[in-house]
Amino acid sequence: MENNIIDVLNKILTNTLDYKQVLQKLADSITHPPTTDKLNQLEDIAEKETEKLIRIVSDLGGDVESSERLTDQKAIYWFPRPLPDVGDNASVWASLIKAERNKEVDYKSLLEHQEIDRKTKNVLKSHLKKTESNIRDFQSILYEME
Repeated sequence: MENNIIDVLNKILTNTLDYKQVLQKLADSITHPPTTDKLNQLEDIAEKETEKLIRIVSDLGGDVESSERLTDQKAIYWFPRPLPDVGDNASVWASLIKAERNKEVDYKSLLEHQEIDRKTKNVLKSHLKKTESNIRDFQSILYEME
């Protein structure tokens, strides 16, 4: 069952890496400074989460390289495809909300595994709390735009 945990962690890692790249692409192409700033902040968060996930997988005896490639094919990315029109801020924020909701589902599912030790669970819970906070913030931003 431990491999299952590692596979799930690698799926989340793959999604986090993809999300980070999407955030970077969006930040580079959006001309609205407050949105660009927020995207850059999210990219920094994704980078930190990536480092923590790699450490957790390694601590559990998993192989980040080979497992990541295997799960990569099965991964359903958090951020919806195709990417939103960068000229349509509302659609960018709606896509960010969807991405954060998908991330929330994956983290909640992962946290239900009994095999996760308390220390790891606490790290993952902090990622989940940040995600839930982002959803609320993004919904407010989107609401203000309408």
